[in-house]
Amino acid sequence: MKTILLNLLSISMLFVMTLSSMAQSDRLDSLQHVNNSLLQQSELLQPQYDSIYRIFAQCKTDEERLVQIAAIEKLNKQAQQIGNKVRKIEEEIKIEKARLEQVERDTYLAQKQAEAQALSSVPLKGEINGHQWVDLGLPSGTKWATCNVGTTKIHGVGTRIAWGETTTKKRFAPNTYKYNDTLLVAYDGNAQYDLATAQWGREWYTPTLQQWEELIEYCDWNYVMINGINGVLFTSKKTYNTIFLPSTGYTDDDTYKLKYTTYNLAYWSATGWRTNGAHSYIANYEQGYMAATNRYVAHCVRAVCGAVK
Repeated sequence: MKTILLNLLSISMLFVMTLSSMAQSDRLDSLQHVNNSLLQQSELLQPQYDSIYRIFAQCKTDEERLVQIAAIEKLNKQAQQIGNKVRKIEEEIKIEKARLEQVERDTYLAQKQAEAQALSSVPLKGEINGHQWVDLGLPSGTKWATCNVGTTKIHGVGTRIAWGETTTKKRFAPNTYKYNDTLLVAYDGNAQYDLATAQWGREWYTPTLQQWEELIEYCDWNYVMINGINGVLFTSKKTYNTIFLPSTGYTDDDTYKLKYTTYNLAYWSATGWRTNGAHSYIANYEQGYMAATNRYVAHCVRAVCGAVK
């Protein structure tokens, strides 16, 4: 009976996702048609430019030249308007292609996750204090939250904080950091320093350096777009469950301003480094890695639960 229900569930999921994919394919075709039309309009401007420049070369008075200059400016305005529309449509095409890839990926993963759950004697997904977790089949037993602390959306940024602080602020700089004179080696699970524990309860905490390294080692890494947001997708090689780390940007060490929010992401670990640094997970569209970061900068937090701290 369990196998029959599993197969029915998988078939139902595949059918729904297939319908969604077909609808999105129609939208992609429509967007590409509009884009091609705009590109054709752009190409038609060139003969008009050539004609104006030929006439301009034959002008004998300033008045005649001013007329042609005005015509060129008008064409430039049209070209700019078309260019703006093309850029907008191309961005929509990019997002739509990412959605189609997401549908295809979700279809495959849904089936593999259902198969993994059927073989497991314990739930591979769950909830603690209203916050969802997934089992990624990690040796330590660590379970990772499906969204950042400070948001309920998998693609939401959530709360940006300095290392060891539990409230956000407008400016992240050395002179605004709370613990400049505090020797803090690690804080996982201490609600005074750990945003995850402070906001989500004692079962949740910020992952250590070792837990981040375990995630990187035992999961597949892909840079993807979900709901129009870029980020890193970790997929378990064992349970096929996933977590998505959306792009968050990070604080520039010179200007103390947030930058690179479209493609880059930065997440704290609970493990300190020397007296003024801490380990964090950094990534962009090319790679992800652990790095030592100044403690005063703004990073986000992805909480974990379940393993022995």
